[in-house]
Amino acid sequence: MFGPDYFAGVARRGLGLGVNPSDFHDTYLDAEPGRVDFFEVTAASARHQGRLAYTDVQERRRRPEGFFRRSAADLVALGRDVLVHSTDLNPVYPEPVAPADLRGLNTLLTDSGSPWVTEDLGVWLMSERHVYPYFTPFPFDETTLATTIGNVHALHANLPVPFNAEFPPCEVITGRMHAFDFFADLVTETGAGMCVDVGHVLSYQLARGVSPLADLHRLPWSHITEIHVAGGGLDLHDFGLRYDDAHGDAPIISVCFDLIDAIVEHAPNLRAIVLEVFGARRPAEALSTLDTVRDRPSVAAWLAGQPRGPRSRTADAGRSRSRIVATFDALHGGAPVDGERLAELGEPMLSGFAVAEQDRWEFHRRQRLQLHGATVAGYFPLTTKWLLHRDGLTELDLFERIVPALTGSDVALHEKVHAAFALQVTADAADTTGAEIYRLESWMNSCAVEGDADQRADFKVSLPALLEAIRSETLGAEDFLRPYGVSLRHKGDCRFAAAAENRVLVEATALAAVDLGDVPGRAVCCSGE
Repeated sequence: MFGPDYFAGVARRGLGLGVNPSDFHDTYLDAEPGRVDFFEVTAASARHQGRLAYTDVQERRRRPEGFFRRSAADLVALGRDVLVHSTDLNPVYPEPVAPADLRGLNTLLTDSGSPWVTEDLGVWLMSERHVYPYFTPFPFDETTLATTIGNVHALHANLPVPFNAEFPPCEVITGRMHAFDFFADLVTETGAGMCVDVGHVLSYQLARGVSPLADLHRLPWSHITEIHVAGGGLDLHDFGLRYDDAHGDAPIISVCFDLIDAIVEHAPNLRAIVLEVFGARRPAEALSTLDTVRDRPSVAAWLAGQPRGPRSRTADAGRSRSRIVATFDALHGGAPVDGERLAELGEPMLSGFAVAEQDRWEFHRRQRLQLHGATVAGYFPLTTKWLLHRDGLTELDLFERIVPALTGSDVALHEKVHAAFALQVTADAADTTGAEIYRLESWMNSCAVEGDADQRADFKVSLPALLEAIRSETLGAEDFLRPYGVSLRHKGDCRFAAAAENRVLVEATALAAVDLGDVPGRAVCCSGE
């Protein structure tokens, strides 16, 4: 009834927010079209209900402005696309859900049109202990698997859509089965779907002491329907690393994006990606994080429906032979395998030697280029934006051109930066716009050095219009150019105004290459400045 053919026929839902009813902020409803494709909402439990504690009532009364309790049914009534997340089905526990307890869920699934019902695989409820509203890990073993398979079959007999088994957080692991094999057997034998929560997978990999991407080939790719991602962090304890699945306003750690890339690449029936923001109190930041996920190249290609083409590989018999021979000679030679010996064996050996360490060095090279580049771009943030637009570059591309040119101790840093940017601008002799922006910022830098107020200069660029073009990403229109001279006046402390006015057009802080907004501050080291 269900299975890969069913999932292949489900329309792509896109990129949405995962919320509890109590976490909902109407900013999410007011977001521009295309920012939030759907909501995945946690449904209320039919099997664990009772009176509220007085502290719960107080907490609801103190909710910040704009937060409203909105259930999945409320959002369906508003015409929003809704997927359903449950905490009630509990299939790993040998106590099946009574059909009567599924009536409300059946109604919600029918009304919402949700193509499946997702639930973290774990023990949410058990008669012997109070567990709800958080779940207990279960043993990955054949006995639990048999119980789970039987209960999922029973669910499928009483629900209009398949069960979507979410990979749970695994800070402790019991049982002899590999968790990925457990899920593969479960979904293959029942036709259920699988939701891969990348933070939960990371917690499992850390608990096993392996690479975050280890053994992903064992996942049941054709059954994977959803990806869940959330903010979190890594804690280092005496027993090892632990993933803190914080949700809320926490940032997404970088390796979770690597896991997303891998799943998007290999899961042919992936239909939804969910950013879970349980407990978030900064709705604008949640939307910004969702934008970051949407802009991830792998996610953008998936959203656009661009199929992954075959990887191009070029055979080079000579290179393959020389690398294999060099490996043999290194391991069977009479000299130690040190730097001198590797150099003697040549480039084919060097390029394949200690690839993980090469990757580590390359990562730090990129990080340092970004850091150093951002510092020098502080002299010419507007010119930087123009060069990125003109040449179709990433920041790293541009910094790879500029930073290596900042050599020599006989020239002051600011002079080297000016020369490096001048070289990039004049590389296109026809680019009079870039030359004028560079001239404008050179004058502004001179104002910063000299510090005198009431300096004046004329340019064919409207500074406020240029800033607006950068913010709105419309530099190509060049609406900031003027056929006449625009007089600017320095009022001191890098505040600039039209020469004929006292009104400040722009503060120096408005020229930052990156608009930080409400982002927590950070620095990588101490500084005397």
